[in-house]
Amino acid sequence: MFRMINPVREYAWGSTTAFSELFGWAASASPRAEIWMGAHPGDPSSLELGPEGADLGAASAVADGADVADPAVPAESAARSVTLPEYLQRSGEASGSFPFLLKVLAAEQPLSIQSHPTRARAHAGFAAEEATGLPLDAPTRSYKDPNAKPELIVALTEFSALCGFRPYAEAAVELSGLVQALGGDAGESAPGVSAVVSRLQQHVAAQDYSSALEQLLRSGRAEATAAAGELSALLADGSLGAGLSADAAQMLQHIARDFPRDPGIFVTLLLNRLLLAPGESIYLPAGNLHAYLHGVGVEIMANSDNVLRGGLTSKHLDVDELLKVTDCEVLPVPHCPVQETGPQEAASEQAGPSGLTPPRRLRYEAPFEEFQLEQYEFPGEATLDAPGHGILLCTAGEITLSAPEASEALRMLTLTPGTSAFLPETVGHRVSAGEYAQAFIATTSLASPASQQSPASSDSPASSDSPASHHSPDQEHPRP
Repeated sequence: MFRMINPVREYAWGSTTAFSELFGWAASASPRAEIWMGAHPGDPSSLELGPEGADLGAASAVADGADVADPAVPAESAARSVTLPEYLQRSGEASGSFPFLLKVLAAEQPLSIQSHPTRARAHAGFAAEEATGLPLDAPTRSYKDPNAKPELIVALTEFSALCGFRPYAEAAVELSGLVQALGGDAGESAPGVSAVVSRLQQHVAAQDYSSALEQLLRSGRAEATAAAGELSALLADGSLGAGLSADAAQMLQHIARDFPRDPGIFVTLLLNRLLLAPGESIYLPAGNLHAYLHGVGVEIMANSDNVLRGGLTSKHLDVDELLKVTDCEVLPVPHCPVQETGPQEAASEQAGPSGLTPPRRLRYEAPFEEFQLEQYEFPGEATLDAPGHGILLCTAGEITLSAPEASEALRMLTLTPGTSAFLPETVGHRVSAGEYAQAFIATTSLASPASQQSPASSDSPASSDSPASHHSPDQEHPRP
């Protein structure tokens, strides 16, 4: 096992305070957005070499291109390390074989409205762009690799997000509320908003989200952009009247502050809006139009960079491709099914070598073959049983990671909030804490066949607006 040295990515939508408040890091003058843990070629983690890794030689602490070094790792430790891709290669594995990227994501501002392609679509899109000779790092490139990009995020704080098209009846109420809020002087000063909303109401009445999305992002984009500017001005000076729900008004104000002339603000009214409590989660298969709005979460995804954006960003937009891959049918909120071992079940299990009973254990059963994610809440002691490579991340308290008997020269690691360890083989390692602590374990293999099935969301039954016979465009990772 190895202590990891992880790159910290800085993006404009990140937070200057989130990692300090959660992990006790020093304050940052620039927005920290993501901690990356994995073998992503653009910014791989490094492994701090202990006695077992002495024969691997030294390498740079943080891969070229990293925004900042991991503030939790002393410089003297970082000076003697090897990148995870190098470790995998020297261990006889292909450097690109690591299938997932684990992150801690902190959003102070909204992220882009986006969808991800299926593996088949990604393969075709990547081949087509390769044939044109467009460089992989070109800012106008949409397909950076031939892979799908399924995702799962678990909230560490309250986490707001949009995902999938909502029931038509809910969208109709939202749009009617905006029409009511535009009454009187507000409506007279924003004729563009009234016109755009009127057309959206027609599409919603016809149960046609595909045309609504196309109008906002492509054929009517100029009109929608101007209308977004009008709406943002009304939100900024408080001119909107009553009509919108409190959470809708708050969301629109949040978006308008950062993207005052973006037609994506109207798209947000058509999507399922949710607020996750800590520990709650959603999974995002291909085709699910979504945007993260605010909060901190542990995110795991397939090791891919294929993101098709339609708004709320300064990055490259590929609206034509976005419209092709997005599932425009009504979708339930994809709450991730969770298998839990609670305190009662844990208390009945045998205590570990330390005398502690097993901690609370949550397995997030997203229907993806690329990764598995579990959460442990301590006090207690557990022996890890998922096969394959693993990354153990501490998010609260202090945990001790112990190697299997007589298997490794490095016998024990202590992890504090925001730090992680790489396990070449997860099975048999023990993790423990005598007081409250929280950790996540991400592994490359599924522990049971059941988690490879497409589970239904117990919290969000399929809407009657959505035809039961419709198939998601993501046949590899079906909808909930």
